[in-house]
Amino acid sequence: MRNIVKFVLPLILLCTLFSGCDFSAGELKNRLIVQAIGIDRNEDGGVRVTLQTLNTEMTGNPNSGANPGDIVNSMTVEGKTIAEAISNASETVGKMPLLSQNRLLVFGRETAEQGLHGYLDYFVRNVQNRATVLVAVSDTTAEELVSAKMGESVLAADSIENILQAERFNSNIVNRELYNLVNKLDSDTADAVLPILRVGGEQEESKIQMLSAAVFQEDCLRYELRDENITALLLLSDEARSGVFTVKNALYASETVLRIQKCNTKITPTVQSGSVSFRVAVKLHLDIIENKTDNPFTVDKAFIAETQKQAEIYITDLLNRNLSYCFVQMQSDPFCFGMRFLRLHPRYYKANITDWKAVLPSVQYQVETKAKINRVGNGVENL
Repeated sequence: MRNIVKFVLPLILLCTLFSGCDFSAGELKNRLIVQAIGIDRNEDGGVRVTLQTLNTEMTGNPNSGANPGDIVNSMTVEGKTIAEAISNASETVGKMPLLSQNRLLVFGRETAEQGLHGYLDYFVRNVQNRATVLVAVSDTTAEELVSAKMGESVLAADSIENILQAERFNSNIVNRELYNLVNKLDSDTADAVLPILRVGGEQEESKIQMLSAAVFQEDCLRYELRDENITALLLLSDEARSGVFTVKNALYASETVLRIQKCNTKITPTVQSGSVSFRVAVKLHLDIIENKTDNPFTVDKAFIAETQKQAEIYITDLLNRNLSYCFVQMQSDPFCFGMRFLRLHPRYYKANITDWKAVLPSVQYQVETKAKINRVGNGVENL
């Protein structure tokens, strides 16, 4: 009898443990592998969620007969909350969304203008969501951007991610991750910034490009920075890694195109005569990549010296104009100057400042730019 019990009991335990287990539900082909999520506000207060997902039937089985253009699918679902909408997606297609592979979070312009706070909690609390996912704003609706057709075998999320990652090489592009957005929206001393993207081209093969940088106050999109003003934003935030700009050289009747080879911005907060003040010191290492003139001439030391001077004047003026516009006209701080001041002078800040944005119009600043041209071409004389 004891031997029978020893034999039967393990069988009963095994049956109990494995009954009802369905391992097929965890297989990738049975999951919605999310690559991008778009959020649009409905007029009734609900939310419209657009998911861009990998076509696992096609990617997992090359002999499935699917067209190359079917490498991604997009679907739009609605709900009172984001959680409810995504849950509705699983009911619609019979697959559970896998959010840990998501690479992009997009908000429609109207949604961004009315406020983001109500839509971020889900992405902060759901453990599947990554804090490093890139965040952007669509110039129209998030649905249009996330569901854009990019051509055969092209992932829209992959294309958008590449555009935003080009910030390393282009000073007119900015990218922000989810944790950065959340921290800035909750800050009293800085304003959040997000890229605004737009869709163009034919319906069959759309093109996506960056339009501008959106600056938020509280949690609402208030104004935009474009082109060289984005360059100023990156320089003043010490985030400029590369980029190209043009200066005019009146002495030589030429326009010289310069590439930023290296850049360092040092911002020093101080208190002078009872007022908040900042010293901004920018050091640029530049290359001459093109010189436009009707009278070609040899680039000599005098020309290089004059070009360096014009580059310093251009950058200094650019930064002064953007500081004045943001601080005085918009009472906004997308450069995080307030965070730097609070970190270095916490006692003064707590004793004298109750509203950083109200102080901004009276903030003093001094911009100094030093430029050095390292290369003027690809000849041995530049080494």
